[in-house]
Amino acid sequence: MPASRKIFVLSVVALACHCVTLAVHSAIASNIIEFVLIVLASIACLQAAGRAFGFARRFWRLMAVAFALYAAGQALATYYDSVLHASLLKWWPSDVLFLYHAAPMVIALFLADDSAESRVYRWQHWLDFLQIGIVSFSAYLFFLYAPMRTDQRPEDINALYWWVFTWRNFIVGLTFVLRAVWTKSRLVKSLFGRMAVFLVLFGICDSVFVYAQTWRGLQFGTWYELLWTVPRVLMIWLATSWVAPKDPEPALKESSSESLLLAQFAHIAFPLLVLAMATSAARQQLKLAIVAVLASFGCSSVRLLLSQRAQNALLSRQKQSAESLRAAEAKFRGPLESAPDAVVVVNRDGRMVLDNAQTEISFGYPREELLGKSIEMLVPERLRQRHTGHREGFFQQPRARAMGEWLELYGLQKNGSEFPVEISLSLLETEEGPWVSAAIRDLTERRKLESQFRQAQKMESIGTLAGGIAHDFNNLLTVILSYSSSLSQELAKDSRQQRAAEQVAQAAERGAALTRQMLAFSRQQVFQLKVLNLNDIILNLTTMLQRIIGAHIEINTMLAENLAPVKADAGQLEQVLMNLSVNARDAMPDGGRLTLETQNVELDEDFVRRHVGSVSGPHVMLTVSDTGTGMDAATMARIFEPFFTTKGPGSGTGLGLAMVYGVVKQSGGCIWVDSEVGKGTSFKIYLPRASQAAEKDVPKKLKEAVKRGSETILLVEDDPAVWELVSAMLEAQGYKVLVSQDPSDVGTICEQHKGRIHLLLTDLILPGMSGREIAKRVSQLRPEVAVLFMSGYTDDALIHSHGLDETSAFLQKPFSSVTLGAKIREVLEADGFKVPKVP
Repeated sequence: MPASRKIFVLSVVALACHCVTLAVHSAIASNIIEFVLIVLASIACLQAAGRAFGFARRFWRLMAVAFALYAAGQALATYYDSVLHASLLKWWPSDVLFLYHAAPMVIALFLADDSAESRVYRWQHWLDFLQIGIVSFSAYLFFLYAPMRTDQRPEDINALYWWVFTWRNFIVGLTFVLRAVWTKSRLVKSLFGRMAVFLVLFGICDSVFVYAQTWRGLQFGTWYELLWTVPRVLMIWLATSWVAPKDPEPALKESSSESLLLAQFAHIAFPLLVLAMATSAARQQLKLAIVAVLASFGCSSVRLLLSQRAQNALLSRQKQSAESLRAAEAKFRGPLESAPDAVVVVNRDGRMVLDNAQTEISFGYPREELLGKSIEMLVPERLRQRHTGHREGFFQQPRARAMGEWLELYGLQKNGSEFPVEISLSLLETEEGPWVSAAIRDLTERRKLESQFRQAQKMESIGTLAGGIAHDFNNLLTVILSYSSSLSQELAKDSRQQRAAEQVAQAAERGAALTRQMLAFSRQQVFQLKVLNLNDIILNLTTMLQRIIGAHIEINTMLAENLAPVKADAGQLEQVLMNLSVNARDAMPDGGRLTLETQNVELDEDFVRRHVGSVSGPHVMLTVSDTGTGMDAATMARIFEPFFTTKGPGSGTGLGLAMVYGVVKQSGGCIWVDSEVGKGTSFKIYLPRASQAAEKDVPKKLKEAVKRGSETILLVEDDPAVWELVSAMLEAQGYKVLVSQDPSDVGTICEQHKGRIHLLLTDLILPGMSGREIAKRVSQLRPEVAVLFMSGYTDDALIHSHGLDETSAFLQKPFSSVTLGAKIREVLEADGFKVPKVP
């Protein structure tokens, strides 16, 4: 059992024993038990002081001294009454202790903490304590001792005794009540409130007992003495059950200011009170009265002098502190105001006491509107209860930590909109208790970038899959297209078999067109790059676009002057414009306006941060806008996916925008779309500026009939169906063909073949070795060999370089026999042809 509880149990036992002694009318035993209860009350106060700190500890020690003085008076009174039978005396020395035992309680009203302000006024407190002694001595001298020394009747002395002690109890109890009521400090309220309960109850009981004893002839040893013991048992319970609040610091500061106010009042009121009491002094006590008045006024004068000096010193110190505080605040305010995140400081009650400029931007509230308000006003209503639990949990176990790592948190703006946030909490120790500093980071941009990054990853994965499928499909289409074309030429004209072969060839051509779109999306199509001007492409296509989209749609062009050139594939960019225009036409069935705009722009780091995949620097912007039906957010999130379409069955393949996305990406640019339902759509394409000047188009010569040849061609192809077909095509045109299905055999063939090898025809992507590596090896063994690459798609190195270099010859799969023969003769018979240097 705790020691404090033992004290209370002993007091209850003593109260029960007191009831027994009163039943047998034992005055001596009753006085002894009263003495024991007073001693227990003093011990209980000492134990409470042991559980307290600072202000509370000094308070309980003073209460213990007060009860110890009363216990000494009780012991003397019992000795005089029961042992010496001093009832014939007109006064008892124990009355001095009974009167003065309240002095430590009054001193508690002037207690202060150990702050700098309290140390300045320390001497004033000692003078206030001296004033209390002078007032108490004067009251005893003028109202008790002096009258008792006269020849007054005992009844008059007892009445005087009752009035003095009653007023004493009333004044002390009232001051404790007022102190407990006026204070806002939980610590001060808990201390003075408990003592006020005891003092009020004890004052009433003591007045009733003394009244009955004085005017009713009450004797000791009666049940009336419970009026003394019951309040003391209550006092023991109040002391043993007291627990210090968890945040005593704010209370100490407030108690300091309250005690100083009382002290300022005391040095004026006490001398006047002593002067008022001295007017009632008898002639023989006139000298003592003069001494008391002079001592009180002298004490007050010294206090005024010290107070003035202390105030001057305090003002000087406060001025220095204010300057230091302003300097420190200026240093603190700078980083606070420049912080990129919203910062809010919240006290224990959840009220905002400080914020920064970013808080206004993030939440839309003026700063003066936030200060003093609950932090929950910045939290959506559906999350406020959970947020309150987090805040209370933080103050129970305060430590710096981040909220939002595992939680979905949202902030609430003044306009009612929500946005995702991440909160980092830090503890601030202040004179008013622990506060929390919350750094609130707006995650809107991060979530947007994460969504863009996931979308880019998804498009990259789909592109890889589409490129692989298109490559294999191109090999099949090469065989189908070539054999169907050969059959169409060999069969009788206008026969049913010849028409069937032509249908097969046309179907293969459509399949080849689809694979080219898939390759464009996957950025695995070989580009023939050249420096060009977007304005020229738009002007050349305007007439064709008008015929494609119809006369019910108006085409507006806003072309920038001095537009910078870009490096891209002209044919692919034309296809991009056509696909975007066709989509715009479908979005404007009742007519509208299509706008084509070009502009020189500079992409900064902020743009790059908000648009995943873009690169800072000078760019050329191509904007294709329409006034059509627009798209919602769900549709915009999928428009670049292959085979995704909002059109009906048979109205689209879903590869148009996928091809646009791939072409732009392979050209080193980026594309973004803005759309709103009912307000149209705008595609913005950003292409890096080229440092060279735009090349001028040279009209191509009309193709002549394909010539036959007799040269030797080294064919490198791993697909059996393809190499058999290509070999047959070449042999049919008179060429001698050396076939290598394994890239590792190329060196052996070059070394063993006795004659000249005129041309290397190789696929770019082969197992174990790329076409470029094969060309490099062959050029080392046969420097005179020309090189012609073919492929359905390219490797990563080719993709990152955006196409072959200017000296490389390339043939895109699928191809026909005529296309193959024409390309080979072009390479072999080109004027000024040089064997390309293979890196």
